[in-house]
Amino acid sequence: MERLTQCSTPARYLEPTPGGVCRHRPNEGIMANLFAGLPLGLSQGRWITRDRMVAYPAMMLVLTVAATVFVLWSNGGVMPNGAPFGTDFVSYWVAAREALAGNPLVPYDRALFEPAQRALFPDAGYFAFFYPPHFLAYMLPIGALPFYAALGAWMAVSFGACLWVLSRISGNAVQTLVLALAFPAAFLTIAHGQNAFLSAALFGGGLALLPKRPVLAGILFGLLTYKPQLGLLIPLALLAAGQWRAIAAAGATLGLLVAGSALLLGPQVWIAFLAQSDQAMEALTLGLVGWQKMISAYAGLRLSGVPDGAAMAAHAALAIAVAASIVWAWLPQNGIAHETKAALLLTGALIATPFGLNYDLYLLAPALAFVAARGLAAGFLPYEKTVMAIAFAAPFLLLVAMSARFPMAPVLVLAVFALALRRAWCEHADHAPESAIQPAE
Repeated sequence: MERLTQCSTPARYLEPTPGGVCRHRPNEGIMANLFAGLPLGLSQGRWITRDRMVAYPAMMLVLTVAATVFVLWSNGGVMPNGAPFGTDFVSYWVAAREALAGNPLVPYDRALFEPAQRALFPDAGYFAFFYPPHFLAYMLPIGALPFYAALGAWMAVSFGACLWVLSRISGNAVQTLVLALAFPAAFLTIAHGQNAFLSAALFGGGLALLPKRPVLAGILFGLLTYKPQLGLLIPLALLAAGQWRAIAAAGATLGLLVAGSALLLGPQVWIAFLAQSDQAMEALTLGLVGWQKMISAYAGLRLSGVPDGAAMAAHAALAIAVAASIVWAWLPQNGIAHETKAALLLTGALIATPFGLNYDLYLLAPALAFVAARGLAAGFLPYEKTVMAIAFAAPFLLLVAMSARFPMAPVLVLAVFALALRRAWCEHADHAPESAIQPAE
């Protein structure tokens, strides 16, 4: 009998010879050996090891910090357009200063707000404040600090809250810290001085607490109403799940926020906020913010030359399909794990809103954390880890796509949603036979 000797190449790529020396099978050269296991490696994600999950993101983080320092140093401590680092934070900080000075209506009147900004940042341009008055109330403490001290405090507090939530979902604080900071959407949030960390903390935290602390979860959902476009699907999910305590807590929290901000800032501030709603819609439909910076299907279609009406209709159809999928998944009888439902709702929220910007992609951080937690508990599906790794790094490519005016972000969000939806369907399929068994007569 012919003998196959021991060697480092897997036996399926070798054939025995009469002398017992192993050689490559015909048409199985070196490159074939290197790539023959690639599909299996991508399917099972074997290349994603625990060490690599820390080392590679850490390298990404170091490169990001180094590049940011270089850009700021090269431009005299400001961004290339002359604006300070954390550009969007200008609107928060100036709005808070005006409110503390007794002028809470100024942020909702461009004729007054733009001069107030330019008096402090002549080269920064204009940054609108489209947030409801209770967000202005959230921001009041930062108005008492110098700009960069306020920016640092805002980033530290909001990221700290988000890190706590992500650690609660994943259960690994050190690894989560590296991943949370290295996720490229974190750079987008910090560079803009934006609120994506707070959104992820409230949305992800509400979902993490929902099974055991529904009232507290509802309070967090109520606090999230400062950015109502992200919460469009939350009521549908809670209604489908019968989470009445969370619904009541969210409603009560919103009522207290409206009443409290009206007492604190004056009832006229809500009238002023509602009066500028047309300006927010114009910023979306006319591309005043920049469709290439947005992540919605609507913005992607507009960027591709689709007219407003057709783009909004297509976006609405997609949002309805996503909403229906989430309602189905959140029905208790379908047997979907909570982590999977949470990931679906987080990614679905990004798809449903037509007004989402690149930094809002940080909402994918708790979504990916929920998918990973479920995978560690029940096993990962084929290609699941690979798609998650690609989604983690994709916001870097998004910056390149933005400069090329290519709508990449909607594809990224849909890919993560499809990943969670596939897992939901598999869990439903595993659950269905048990519920369908009938007792013998």
